[in-house]
Amino acid sequence: MITQPILFSSLLKNHPFIEDFFGRKNITILLSGYFEKFKAKCPTGSFKDYITGLTLFFRKNKELVVVSAGNVARAFFYKASVLKRPLTIVLPEYALENLKIPVKPSKTVTIYAVKGEYNDAIDFSKELVKRNPERYEHEGGLNNDWRIKGLYRLFRRLPSFDIYFQAVSGGVGPLSIYKTAKYLNRKPPKLYLSQNLPYAPVLSAIKGENPPPPELAEKILAKVLSNARTNIELLSNLIKETHGKIYGITNDELLKAKTAFESFLEEEIDFSAGVTLASVLKAIENSDISPSEKILIHITGGGYEKIKRYPPSQEQIIYI
Repeated sequence: MITQPILFSSLLKNHPFIEDFFGRKNITILLSGYFEKFKAKCPTGSFKDYITGLTLFFRKNKELVVVSAGNVARAFFYKASVLKRPLTIVLPEYALENLKIPVKPSKTVTIYAVKGEYNDAIDFSKELVKRNPERYEHEGGLNNDWRIKGLYRLFRRLPSFDIYFQAVSGGVGPLSIYKTAKYLNRKPPKLYLSQNLPYAPVLSAIKGENPPPPELAEKILAKVLSNARTNIELLSNLIKETHGKIYGITNDELLKAKTAFESFLEEEIDFSAGVTLASVLKAIENSDISPSEKILIHITGGGYEKIKRYPPSQEQIIYI
């Protein structure tokens, strides 16, 4: 087995468990979480730690408003606390329990906890910026090019591969993989993306179906994948251009894959990572991968118990 640290992340190659679990070789795991055993040490436990530093350093004209249901909020909360930068975070109230960071929070950060789902938080964040344009600027999500440049630092160091697997919400991961290949004058890999059924808005749009009813978002385990406001046309074009695919994964399917990998890693992983792993099994079952193709599977977060130490103070939180 080869374990190769890359910045905060780590690559796993030629491991018997991985080859036995998927029933094939040519599979590399990119671990972006806090997995000390495998030398991956993302400060807040996910690949979103790569997107915050450049954003906060270069965008100082106005206070940024970040909207998130999970890892993005925690990553920005951590980095803004380290830098003592003013920042506003908007998140659904249920996500507060996971907003804990490895350093003491800075009082420069304000948090709006919105009753409802992820999309309700998105709507409130837009209204907040609209009402106070002289003070606030939306961080931008997929439209924030500093996110892409931050992930470029990681992705440009990866070995060559033919297929990239990741569960998708906003889409910064697959878009960064695609743009990195273009920057380096390489052929982009096939993007094999996935979402959690029964609430899979990107999957539904790409299939030409009506959007799923919002109340179905409560039924999925991978709630960070419930963003229905991302640039679905862009994601659809990326999938088509790279000859990729998108899979729908049930809660039962993700739990089975998640549990198996947690026993191997000896750490918890994201529900969304379970979606990713289950999508690889489905792609193999559907014969969507040839035996000669090199696969990269991105486990985008995990190991949170080691780094979730300090929650925000109640004085920082405004309940909406």
